Amino acid sequence: MSTLHRSNTRARLSLIALAACAYTVQVSAAALDSETPAMEELNVQGQETGPATEPTQLTQQLLKVPGTLGDPLSAIYSLPGVLETDDGEPAVRGSSPRDNAFNIDFLPAAYVFHDFGNSIFNENLIRDFGFQPGGFGAQYGDANGAVFDVALRDPRAQPVQTTVDASFLRAGLMFEGSIAKDHTFYVSARESLVHLLIKAIEDADKEEDDDDIEFKQYPRASDYQAKYMWRPSNQHSISVLALGASDRGAVDIGDQSDEALIDPGSSGTASLDTEFRSIGANWIADYGRHYWQTAIGQLNESRRDRIANGSEYLNIDSRSLTVKSTYHFQFNDSLELASGIEYRDYDVDYDFNARYRSCSEFSTDCDTVPGELLEQTDAQSLSTSAVHASAQWAATDRLVITPGVRWQHTSYLGETHVEPRLTLSWALDANWAFNGAWGRYHQLPDADEIVPVIGNPDLDSPESSHYLLGLSGKLAEHWFVDADVYYKDLKKLAVDVDDQRNYLNAANGKAYGAELMLRRQVADSPWYGWLSFSYARSERRNSLNAQITKADYDTPLVIKAVLNYQLGRWNLGARWNYRSGLPFTPIIGNEENPDFPGFYRPVYGALNSERASNYHRLDLRAEHPLTLWGAEGSYYIDIINAYGRDNGGSVVYKPVANSSEFALEKEDSYGLLPSIGIRLTF
Repeated sequence: MSTLHRSNTRARLSLIALAACAYTVQVSAAALDSETPAMEELNVQGQETGPATEPTQLTQQLLKVPGTLGDPLSAIYSLPGVLETDDGEPAVRGSSPRDNAFNIDFLPAAYVFHDFGNSIFNENLIRDFGFQPGGFGAQYGDANGAVFDVALRDPRAQPVQTTVDASFLRAGLMFEGSIAKDHTFYVSARESLVHLLIKAIEDADKEEDDDDIEFKQYPRASDYQAKYMWRPSNQHSISVLALGASDRGAVDIGDQSDEALIDPGSSGTASLDTEFRSIGANWIADYGRHYWQTAIGQLNESRRDRIANGSEYLNIDSRSLTVKSTYHFQFNDSLELASGIEYRDYDVDYDFNARYRSCSEFSTDCDTVPGELLEQTDAQSLSTSAVHASAQWAATDRLVITPGVRWQHTSYLGETHVEPRLTLSWALDANWAFNGAWGRYHQLPDADEIVPVIGNPDLDSPESSHYLLGLSGKLAEHWFVDADVYYKDLKKLAVDVDDQRNYLNAANGKAYGAELMLRRQVADSPWYGWLSFSYARSERRNSLNAQITKADYDTPLVIKAVLNYQLGRWNLGARWNYRSGLPFTPIIGNEENPDFPGFYRPVYGALNSERASNYHRLDLRAEHPLTLWGAEGSYYIDIINAYGRDNGGSVVYKPVANSSEFALEKEDSYGLLPSIGIRLTF
């Protein structure tokens, strides 16, 4: 079940200042596949084989991409169709970030990105980030957008080694090695240093600080990963993985701040404290033709939001237990069968006292009209059961067809869905292949849309149908191209209503586009790179008033380029991103705030009827090997926004003090931001 936090929950809303001031970096690189046309699902994954203790070639290259600060998961933002939102979450092919699903080593995850910055993983541990933008197979459920199926590498059988990694933004420590024959482990822990950077910037600009917002606790983020593996035989392996992450911070919102001028009730101290902990066990038996994988895991999450000196608050504690199993059977050279089962049990306790109103993507004033003060303490339970089956059939030497079906039942909503899926690949010759995918998908509504009092327990799950068609091939020696067109049909989207039902399934939508990626890939060359172009549109239709609008993340044109060059011992890289500005809703007037006389709140025009200016940015990176005190490693220099572009890819309205007017301003963006880092293993 999704956690209870939306932009119109006031405790969440008032903490925008934390994210805006965090100066964290989540910009990324593009994806590369193998040097042959894709023959299976339309996804963007490292498909190569190799030791499970080593990252894929794709991941190794992404670690060197400028602007990521060594974080390969941040590379998704240079993939076609992926947009980095102001909240630091990925929106994929016109869908909202909340439409995505995240898995880590076969088990579901709470989140993979910190509230204030980069991913929750030590970059030394990621084997593959398994990004699938749509049309994914029957093994995945509860997602209408994309799937992030992160695979961590296995621990290496070696003497215990220590790796130290530090930059301006974070520091980490990792231990890895063997503890006995066939028993290996690694343990990693990291802590952000963003609070030191923000403090230094604030001290330097103290005289210019006139926003009346002061940090009470600078944003801090920490995470850990620990994996133990036992290989009792060549066919069997058992692993235990423990993960955790936390984000915390607090600000003092002054009476003359932008937030307080629009909503005086938000003034005072606001704080955010989130945390998740998970532990899971995986058993794999691989006998060649027969492959089993079974996992069990528990995930605990907590969230504490406070605003107005704690007079409004939101507390959430959730626990989930997951059991999954899958079996693959290689029937013969042309047919592989797969099946699986999955069971998830959720328990959520929540306690809030906050101004709250039902609010959806069709509401223009979620951020300025908070609603009535509500107080509630309750607990909810939910379970899902799923069975899936698929068959990968090489019908001819050139045609591979993969039909599949997923059956899923949800206890709380009393829903049962049968979701057919189909992918195919047709090799035109040794160098070129057509790829296609179609599937139906459902996703649970957000928790606050279906719990009693603030939601509608009779709401249905939103659904989608994905249609994809692609062409992959080799243009010339070392040059490859991938071209895709897609269409997503969205139904039963939630719309907020001003009555006791709160929400109705009264909207639909569509997202469609075309993507082209040109890439140079060769093992022994000193340089590689890629260039991608995307044309995409996304719209929504509210059937209650027949209103048709651009979706929040509608971005017609996106261009992304990455170049990496090995010059002697220096590895040099450049990354450039360009995209259309995001849609926004214009303010056409103002009205006196009925709750706070003498203050004004905006009156909005047509939803998402205007667009911010275009966004573009250049990032640079240089890395050099280093030997220090007998330890081997490297140091690197990252320069983010190298030409200091004052970007305005999104905008915000800010109140004019001592006035009823509102001024349109660009959202805060990074100026030129350098960073230096070092990594040593001993």
